[in-house]
Amino acid sequence: MRTPWARRRGERYRREYWEQQTGHKDWGDDRIGVALEGLDLYTQDALNLRRLSAVPAGVELNVKELTEAWDRVGHAGHSHIHDTLGLFEHLHRAGLMRIRKTDDGKRWLTVPQGLHERLKSRWSAEEAADWHSQLAHNALALLKKPGDPWRTLPAGAGYWWRHLVWHLQHFDPDQAAVLVASQGWQIDKIRRFGAQSLLADLAVVDSPEARATAAVINEVMGGAEPGARLDRGKQSELLRALGHERAAAGGRGGGRKLSAVRGVLQLGSNPWDFALSPDGTWLVAVGIRGLFQVYDVEAQALRRVIHGPDGTIHHCGVSPDGSFIMTSTAGEKAQAWDPVSGEEILPFKAGTVGESVHGPDGMWIAYNSFTGSFVDPVSNERRGTKPTTKNMSHLALSADGKTLATRGRGPQILLWDPRSGRLLAELPDQPISVHQLGLAPDGSWIAIGDEDRLRILELPSLRERFARKQMGTRFATTEDWLAIPAREHVQIRSTHTGQLLTTLEAHTDVVLDCRMSPGRKYLMSVDRGGTLIVWDAAAIAP
Repeated sequence: MRTPWARRRGERYRREYWEQQTGHKDWGDDRIGVALEGLDLYTQDALNLRRLSAVPAGVELNVKELTEAWDRVGHAGHSHIHDTLGLFEHLHRAGLMRIRKTDDGKRWLTVPQGLHERLKSRWSAEEAADWHSQLAHNALALLKKPGDPWRTLPAGAGYWWRHLVWHLQHFDPDQAAVLVASQGWQIDKIRRFGAQSLLADLAVVDSPEARATAAVINEVMGGAEPGARLDRGKQSELLRALGHERAAAGGRGGGRKLSAVRGVLQLGSNPWDFALSPDGTWLVAVGIRGLFQVYDVEAQALRRVIHGPDGTIHHCGVSPDGSFIMTSTAGEKAQAWDPVSGEEILPFKAGTVGESVHGPDGMWIAYNSFTGSFVDPVSNERRGTKPTTKNMSHLALSADGKTLATRGRGPQILLWDPRSGRLLAELPDQPISVHQLGLAPDGSWIAIGDEDRLRILELPSLRERFARKQMGTRFATTEDWLAIPAREHVQIRSTHTGQLLTTLEAHTDVVLDCRMSPGRKYLMSVDRGGTLIVWDAAAIAP
């Protein structure tokens, strides 16, 4: 046990070391200083606390997104980043900052201006610049190769798209100014994060050129509310006013891929299921705890959290007219919800829905897993005769609405006429259990994904077009290309030859699933970290 004399000596040494490192005797004697002293941190933790002034002051940040941006790359020498972020909880308990938790389980934090200034005052400009530089290395690691421009950051790197200029300004102001003035950065910021996000960059740099650009933006935006997003017409007008219209229309290569991004949504965790509205403006995601969220794709923000039934919601769909959301849990009757009010719609006649698919002219087909029938989800009326096979899954409907493919028992694949319910064909049993199916728009071929490969077979001959070893079998199909998860990327491959056409490099984590929207206008891809990207399908492949 340490004696009182030894404790006093240790305290003196600690104070001397603190003063030597910071040039100050303590945190100060006002409310903020007293509260910081009251944390009773070890010297090294107290020194680490200063790093939190690298967070922009007065800006609400998603804790998960911030943690990933600061910590996930894991460079040698950066192991202390995790300890630094852990200090947020100490500040929250001391009442120095508030961590807000929303209904969807996300946590949000804001570092108040007063606290920010106090933390910043306890380290030198050189130390602060070095810390900002170390953090920027995390962003560098997300680029495809050294030397790539910052605008090639993945779309899923939302923290860096919003706050990269803030960090650059603290250790390389010239680089920050060049980035903000670059045409490509301005175009992508406006398209993907809105004009307000570019205005925030311009305010950080605060040069005559930045002020002139901000004036143009404010003039075009007029009296738009802070945080408001411009419609596509207004967005084009702004790009013209900034002199970017030709470049925005004629971009090639990586620019083409980035321009295909319609929205980036942070779902928090990988959902069990998700569905896009017919007009592509909002999306619903479902998962555990009976919660499901409605997101605004244009604003890239959470619109509403709806408290559904207890337990895991395993399937969701949006009606062809976009008027309601259908959800289903295992063994229970499906329910319908108003996407605007969040209220349950009664009565809803659909039975126990396992999966559902959309077709042309408002066609919506669900599989009633209790009766083993194809039904209309709105009326629960059978579509044609009752199939003779139960326990079907992995529905895939051709775009012309004439062929429905399902997995039957184990390796069995069945083709149906969805209007009459007549069995059209039973394919030979597959050697490995089927995980995913896709059909040509006219039903002339079928894509089959199993545990470790992807094949396309022509129908009815069953001639194999190509087969690929492919671990990620949660693919999506169009007439000419397949979208296939490939680690942090999405490969776009020809449906005719399997040839790689292009690679979508917008995620920062392993991609788990790719899906097409009804009508095949939009591609959706979601990764392990819960980042969901909506792509304009027409802009993806040449």
